[in-house]
Amino acid sequence: MRHFEIMKVTLALSILALAAVGFRMADVPQKFDMADPKGVCGLSFTIDSPLEPISGTSSAVSGEILFNKANPALSTGKIIVQTSTVRTLSDPLTQAMQQDWCLDPAKYPTIEFSVTKIANVKKQKNGSLAVKVTGDFYLHGVTKSITVDANVTKLADKIQVRGGMPGTKGDLLMVRSTFQINRRDFNIAKDLSSEVIGDTVEVKLAAVGVSPK
Repeated sequence: MRHFEIMKVTLALSILALAAVGFRMADVPQKFDMADPKGVCGLSFTIDSPLEPISGTSSAVSGEILFNKANPALSTGKIIVQTSTVRTLSDPLTQAMQQDWCLDPAKYPTIEFSVTKIANVKKQKNGSLAVKVTGDFYLHGVTKSITVDANVTKLADKIQVRGGMPGTKGDLLMVRSTFQINRRDFNIAKDLSSEVIGDTVEVKLAAVGVSPK
C-alpha cells in the first residue's frame, strides 16, 4: 500500500513538473525577423500642405520582434528603416529630401522605433490583436517617446504559403500601424514653412516578420 501511495505522489509530481515546463515553454517569446524576404512590405507616408502634398514609401524595413504568445504585453522589439531608402513619387524631390537640410542619411542612416511598453491588448474576431504600443521613435538624431495603435497577427505555418523562402517552413507575424508625427519635433526641414511642407507626417506601417522552423 505504501508503495502504491509513493507511486501516486511521484506521478502527481511528474505531472506538475511537465505542466510547469509546458507553461515556461509557452511563455518563451518567438523571434521574428522583420526584414521581408520578398521585399514587398514596408511603410508609406504622406505630408499634406497647401503647396506641396507629398507621398512616399520605403520597403527596406528590418529589425526583430520577440512575440510572447502567452502574454503579448510582454513582447518587445525594434523596427528599423534605412533612411536612404525613403522615396517620394518624384525622383527630383527624393534627391532633394536626401540632402542634409532634410533627412540627411549620411549623418542619420536609420529611422527606428524601439518598443518600451505594450498595453490595452484586445483580441479581435479574426484572431489578430489590437494593441497600444509605446516606444522610442528615433529620426534625424532626435528620440521621442510616442504611443501608437497597432494590429498584430501571428500566422502559424504560413511561410511556404506566402512564398519567397523556398524550402522553408515557419510562422509569419503581420504588424500594421498608422500614426502621425510632427516633422518639427525632429528638426526636419525646419527652415521651410508649413505652407510649403506640412508639419504633420502620417506614417502607415505594414510589415511582415518571419520565424523559420
